[in-house]
Amino acid sequence: MARNKDAIPPCCGIIIITLALAVLLVLAFAFVVPVRVTVDEATLGRLALTAPRSGTAPASLAYDLSLAVALRNRNWAMAVWRTAPLVVELRFRGRTFARAGLAGAGRDRIRAEREHVYRATLAAESAPVALGRGGVTEFARESAAGVFELVLAVAGEVSYQAHLHRRSIRVTCPLKLSLSTATAPAPFSRVKCTHAG
Repeated sequence: MARNKDAIPPCCGIIIITLALAVLLVLAFAFVVPVRVTVDEATLGRLALTAPRSGTAPASLAYDLSLAVALRNRNWAMAVWRTAPLVVELRFRGRTFARAGLAGAGRDRIRAEREHVYRATLAAESAPVALGRGGVTEFARESAAGVFELVLAVAGEVSYQAHLHRRSIRVTCPLKLSLSTATAPAPFSRVKCTHAG
């Protein structure tokens, strides 16, 4: 039986496959794909401007908002750990009027290509916010239209498997929310957040 001179010997094939797998593993752990942050649910039960008690006091907002924020690990081989508190700020026209913690100082592990969802409810009867005359006018316009344009800022920190340095999460998520009731929930579509700054 004649041997094909162009055929690769079996031992060379095994070596080539082993080298290819080694390169693939190095690439999988060498490059980090950043965590993606999305707002999966947001329900606005109340958002109202309360008049200031004196002419010099800032306006106040009464609000009730429930939300679900997801952190998605888009790496296909590496796990991610949340290493610092995960906090959110709710803003109207660049002015923060609410803050909340989605997660404390513990470490949450997010496996490769998985996500972890954090839920919070933000509510207050009278939260001071310096809107200025233009902000009050814009609030009245959005209230009359029935759709509020808010920004949710999310901040935290993660570390990636096989990497020594921690990486901060600083993203903003533009929200357009209508008031919801128990009998008539307002529709909401997932919002992708973008890196701040």
